[in-house]
Amino acid sequence: MFNRFFGLFFLVIPFTWGGSFIAGKYVVHEMDPFTSVMFRFLLSAGVMLPFLILKYRKTHPYILDVKFIKHIIIVVLTSGLGYHIFFFSALKFTSPTNTAIIIALNPFFTAFAETFLFRRKRPYRFYMGFILSFAGAIWVNLAKGGEIDFSSLGWGELFCLGAALSWTLYTLLAKATKKQEWDALWINAYNYLLTGLILIPFLGNQLSPSFLSSISMAGWFGLLYMAIFPTVIGYTLFYIGVQKKGPGWAVTFIYLVPSITAMLDFAFFRAVFTMPMFLGTTLVVIGLITGNLTEKQKEFVKRVLNLRHHN
Repeated sequence: MFNRFFGLFFLVIPFTWGGSFIAGKYVVHEMDPFTSVMFRFLLSAGVMLPFLILKYRKTHPYILDVKFIKHIIIVVLTSGLGYHIFFFSALKFTSPTNTAIIIALNPFFTAFAETFLFRRKRPYRFYMGFILSFAGAIWVNLAKGGEIDFSSLGWGELFCLGAALSWTLYTLLAKATKKQEWDALWINAYNYLLTGLILIPFLGNQLSPSFLSSISMAGWFGLLYMAIFPTVIGYTLFYIGVQKKGPGWAVTFIYLVPSITAMLDFAFFRAVFTMPMFLGTTLVVIGLITGNLTEKQKEFVKRVLNLRHHN
């Protein structure tokens, strides 16, 4: 049953990742980005490592391999620390919807970096998709209140850009240094553990009993949600999807994240989703699909549409 309806199960990923923007907004109201990342990742490691030890002991990489250690360091610096500190910092200044829309441009930033650094050729529809998505993201951020306001861009959007660039750096460096036989689940678990441990010395009194007791239930639930659902469940399902269907098929579902985040933003924070914001979000989604949809994915969509037509 799981294999038969795998596509439906895979829809859990964009919903859990969309929810992480909402949960993160609750968290950053009560603690700084460093503390948020530390708690999220140590909780994630506490859930994931026992599971891997019980179920995936045989896939553990050789821990004393110098190349493996270098790869882990790269992942921790770019993904664990870089991306997530920028991510939580962005949520302190801007809405979950705006954060999700800009960070959804990660595939384009990565693809552009590959194009310029490795002289990789891209089809014209890729550049057209980027223009649409980037224009949509800027439009949404300028039209937060329903009217275009060029003064509305600020630190939140700048931190979003930092997160997107950190993710690009992570993707390129991790891809260049990872050996195929290294299990990605173990790499993620070590990333969570080491990132959390590295941040502890920088937290000061935010580990004191008085500070911990001041965190509300909403803040703790937000941390638990982010530690378990988007991190452990979301990333694990994504990893399984990449193994079963390939990275091109799996990444298509991420295009749903901005729209899902916008709906959740309205439900939890009564965020105003104006017509200009709707149009901008639509542009982002259309651009992402136009620029990143592969020939195999287009054939998959055609087969699904033909099945519906015949039924």
